[in-house]
Amino acid sequence: MVLSGKRFISVIAASALLASSTLGVAASFPANAVVEYWGQNSAGAGGSGSQKNLASYCDDSTDVLVLSFLTEFNVGGLPGLNFANACTTTFDGTQLLHCPDIGKDIKTCQAKGKKIILSLGGAAGSYGFSSDAQAQTFAQTLYDMFGQGTHKYRPFDDAAVDGFDFDIEGGGATGYAALSDSLKSLSGNKLLITGAPQCPFPDAMLGDALNKAVFDAVFVQFYNNYCTPSGSNFNFDTWDNWAKTTSKNKDVKVILGLPGSPTAAGSGYLTFSQIQTTVANVQKYSSYGGVMFWDASQTYSNTQVSPNLAVAVANLVHGGGGSTPPPTTTKAPGTTTTSKPTTTTTTGTSPSPTSGGGKCVKTGDSCPTNNQYICSGNSFAACSNGQWVVQACPSSLTCFTTTDGSSIYCAQPASGSSGNTCASNSGSLTPSSESSKKAPKPYKNNRVQAQLSVVSTTDSTWEAVINARRTDLKPFGSKVVVGFSLGPQMSLTEAQNGKVTQSGSKVTMQIQNPHKKSMDLVFKIKGTIDNDGVFVAPSGSGMTFQS
Repeated sequence: MVLSGKRFISVIAASALLASSTLGVAASFPANAVVEYWGQNSAGAGGSGSQKNLASYCDDSTDVLVLSFLTEFNVGGLPGLNFANACTTTFDGTQLLHCPDIGKDIKTCQAKGKKIILSLGGAAGSYGFSSDAQAQTFAQTLYDMFGQGTHKYRPFDDAAVDGFDFDIEGGGATGYAALSDSLKSLSGNKLLITGAPQCPFPDAMLGDALNKAVFDAVFVQFYNNYCTPSGSNFNFDTWDNWAKTTSKNKDVKVILGLPGSPTAAGSGYLTFSQIQTTVANVQKYSSYGGVMFWDASQTYSNTQVSPNLAVAVANLVHGGGGSTPPPTTTKAPGTTTTSKPTTTTTTGTSPSPTSGGGKCVKTGDSCPTNNQYICSGNSFAACSNGQWVVQACPSSLTCFTTTDGSSIYCAQPASGSSGNTCASNSGSLTPSSESSKKAPKPYKNNRVQAQLSVVSTTDSTWEAVINARRTDLKPFGSKVVVGFSLGPQMSLTEAQNGKVTQSGSKVTMQIQNPHKKSMDLVFKIKGTIDNDGVFVAPSGSGMTFQS
């Protein structure tokens, strides 16, 4: 069905809205908020549920709903929207979605005190700016079409969103500070501006804007990367430090971003008990502002906790706290005393996190569980007959915990340093300042930045997630060919949405992009390890992306 483009608010009504928008207090982000992304029917794609209409999620379990996504900027023209099954009709003679039902739901939710934010970017589509001037032009388009301005085409009719979210997964960093500044100026500081950076700090796309412009909250994606809460490189404190020392808005809120179910992301899903522990750990930071989920269709259909994850987490967050954190332990990577840690090498640059399970032991120290493996500074320690045995990672490599927290591996650190991160203190060893700066080094060229995060390992298998982002304005196409070399006695057996071929150490993956075009590409890979082999991940010089 194609609708006429004649349904839009009158100039007089719009002028009244614009006048009212310049009055009153500045926008404020809710405290102890639960934030849900909505619009992509993520659960439906994963087979675990189906997306309901927007108003269905405007209940006591959700404070902020983020409409996802505006996927095409088309500066100077009409932008592109995608809300999956929630809206498919267009304005007459255009490809622009016209979503009156979403508009009605926006007003219903706002009447209940909920904040409604429109998210720009996401994985699919093609977007980005070549200059600040383009971003400033686009800000006016956003304000006129979705805010309190006037425009011939208003996808939500006379409903106006409370703000805009920058979920910039690729396309470069240009223009987003100017976009934020312009939207704040146009609205008299009444629009909320949020960002959704990935957890490696600083974010490759939004890092510059986050330092230069005012943001009300950041929904940090602590998944599909090495800095998940379940591993030892969880870096909420790094983001808290940014909020208090670097951000232009010293009241900016850092939101703990998590997947809403096991199928919502490639890695980083937490059970409810793990969420309780994590919230208890992070609520001590003054910038902590609540929890974000990708996405509503996932959390509301996730019944692993009763009645569902959305309700359980809302009760937790709105109550202001979590459970008392238990002592942190790391399981052994294998089931026998001959288990070996996985070793990876990667390349690139990325500043490192500053929190996690830094622990230092010496050979001969007592240990509680035989066959347990932990990282001890840059080395690793194995518990054998009640005593720790400390061994160094191969030259220039550093010990990391897998993202699921179950095992350990060795990888090249982003800093390029493998010096001792355990300092002597009155005869005992404690983590030095260098121990808080570890992060696996990413792959990077002038078009793609990719992070390989090891999810889990055993004596014979390994699993990882590759998170690749375009750093230029050209998106990944429908098929992406990824190549790299594996270490001796290693095999790649499976690639999500892809076909694997291996000749010796050379591996080629033909990945079918779930989207016709996208600014990032996240997929899981699995493989095997011979008992006599070690895991050697692709190096920067040998990794390739073709689309």
